[in-house]
Amino acid sequence: MDAGGAEPYGLVLRRLRERAGLTQEQLAERAGISANAVSALERGIRQRPYRHTRDALATALGITAAEREAWEQSLAMAVARPRLPAASSPLLGRESQIDTVLHRLSTERMVTLTGPGGVGKTRLALAVAERVAERFADGVVFVPLAALQESADVLPAIAYAFGLRELGPRDVRDVLASHLRARRALLVLDNVEHMLDAAAEVAALMIAAPAVVILATSRAPLRIRGEHVHPVPLLTAEESANLFAARVTQASGQPVAGDPGVVAELCARLDHLPLAIELVAARTRLLTPAQLLAHLDALVLGTASGPRDVPAHQRTLRDTVLWSCNLLNEESRTLLRQLAVFSGGWTLPAAMAVGEIIETEALDLHATLLDNSLIVRDTAGDQPRFAMLETIRAVVLEHLATSGERHARYFCGLLAGIGPSVWGPGAADTLDELESDHDNLRAAMRHLLAAGALPEVAAALAGSWLFWVIRGHLHDPLRWAIAALGSETELAPVVRARLQYVAGWSLLPRGRHDEAADRFEAAAGSVAEAERAWILLSWAHAEVYRGRWERAAELLASASEALDGHDEEVHALSCVVIGHAHVAIAGGSMAEADELLAAHLPDIEARGARWPLAVALGIHGRVAAVLGGHERAAGLLDRSVRIFGELQDTWGMAHQLTHLADAAALQGDHIRAALLYGAVDELVHEVGAQVFHVWQELSDRCQARVMSALGADRCTQLRRRGRLLTVAQVVELATGSRDAHTLAGV
Repeated sequence: MDAGGAEPYGLVLRRLRERAGLTQEQLAERAGISANAVSALERGIRQRPYRHTRDALATALGITAAEREAWEQSLAMAVARPRLPAASSPLLGRESQIDTVLHRLSTERMVTLTGPGGVGKTRLALAVAERVAERFADGVVFVPLAALQESADVLPAIAYAFGLRELGPRDVRDVLASHLRARRALLVLDNVEHMLDAAAEVAALMIAAPAVVILATSRAPLRIRGEHVHPVPLLTAEESANLFAARVTQASGQPVAGDPGVVAELCARLDHLPLAIELVAARTRLLTPAQLLAHLDALVLGTASGPRDVPAHQRTLRDTVLWSCNLLNEESRTLLRQLAVFSGGWTLPAAMAVGEIIETEALDLHATLLDNSLIVRDTAGDQPRFAMLETIRAVVLEHLATSGERHARYFCGLLAGIGPSVWGPGAADTLDELESDHDNLRAAMRHLLAAGALPEVAAALAGSWLFWVIRGHLHDPLRWAIAALGSETELAPVVRARLQYVAGWSLLPRGRHDEAADRFEAAAGSVAEAERAWILLSWAHAEVYRGRWERAAELLASASEALDGHDEEVHALSCVVIGHAHVAIAGGSMAEADELLAAHLPDIEARGARWPLAVALGIHGRVAAVLGGHERAAGLLDRSVRIFGELQDTWGMAHQLTHLADAAALQGDHIRAALLYGAVDELVHEVGAQVFHVWQELSDRCQARVMSALGADRCTQLRRRGRLLTVAQVVELATGSRDAHTLAGV
């Protein structure tokens, strides 16, 4: 499904702000957030603000409850198309290159921009993508690969950028091929050079998706059929001087002073390499161009650091970065090498933990690194994030010791202790925060696996399994768990049990129910009672999906017994209720399931966990529909859809849309049902998500009823129409705020 029809959150925000007669600064002051945050939201740089930010903005704007509901709805199921990263400054001196690459993209299936680090490949690709976006009906998708460490991660990264999740038993290759087969999109793959082993996968993707065009940046070509290599040249002397002058003005607020000949020589000595010029220009806050040139002779070109068999441009860039590092004081330089271990950026608390420094010290040192253009800041979020350009990061990692151990321990501890937040009312914000550090989580887990810290790996995975499941990241935890289980290291029984548990939950949403049940069974005998209860619960759900209802009931009874005396495991009690409801439904006891859920739903809601609440609401709504309580069913299913949208749970959403379609069929709303079935078809087609086995027979009967009422041709036509609905239209259809006949074109 395509999010293209949804009105962006930022546009609604700007319209409401202007209606209120407020400037961005005035709104920011009223809401207690920064003006930069308001600006980033309105420009679409940040598309999913945290709940407390949304609450503060709604209060500051004084909007009505109905307006707030409509505004939230625009965000509810948003699987937003990834935006291109915003450039920190205008691209200078590349107009002819932009025109050339634009022309190539009109005739070639794949264009790879090549050149040394720092030549400006990424900036050129972004500029080209912005200009060419209107040619592609299905948009431009940017996939940064620099933080990846294994070629096997490339296709999952592409799939995730397209809004797909690792659900269902289908291989990611098949999911991507199905999703892209009929789409016309531009795929921008940035920093491919260390992922060249994935070239065959990219080539296969080009064959499977004939209307997708690829624009890649790499220091080396992929050497696959259909690839056109475009070497990005160094700047001309004039372009270099203009870039230097622009960056000097940006850094100091003053135009460049001194002899133009000195600037020309300075740029020539830097080989007209854009990044090297930008780094040196940032130093004009301390030194004049003439002084910079003198330092260049003594500290850069005369430095014999690194191998001499690499291209001169790369030696110059490396030396320039090291020179910038050497101009820092010891505290700043120490933090810089510690920060280089982060993948995909970091927050201030993370830097404080890895650097073992207090907040005021961290703020001062980050300011110094920002002033020296060695790090950059992303102001889009509520909590500022920082990052290091990959070329700078590579140099720092090559020449300076890092803090990989502290980095890994920090993020491992974050995962191990995240459980209460994921199960709390602020789950969506917690999930978003973990999502923003996904690359760091990967790096940390790989570090601990390589170091043989398997108990820590098991604790981190077991503490965070719900994050991986809700957000559809099932490939990595399964791979890590299996790698740890296959280690030659002797594992304690509790460690082995936790790894089996995580492996089971990595398999269950993908429809591999037998394997998941085996994993849970293997985990059940070696842990304390409270932890064992969770394993038995998960095992029971796997048995439900296998159609073994009596065995599931036995496991649920054992889980309840294990929970006795563990009052803190309240969310497990919610899951016990859900399990018993499924067993009752499987046995045909709909009234029993209805009574059970009605009795326990207030307790589930009071506990504050959004995920089990959404699951319980969905099941209860489906049962109510079967029993003929259509108005009650609509209210329950509406709430469930909204929560799953808030959590961005694709697996859960697939089930809720199925429930809604079946409920519409039972009520005789056949056109709405057919459209919703079509929306489910598209979701299943994209991500391979499967509906619960317990509902399959009921759903088949409902679909047969719709087919009989509408006729085969009309039903097929409407399902095809449903597959083409945008995310916004599906939300409107699901919640009853859009007439089905209008969407059907009747």
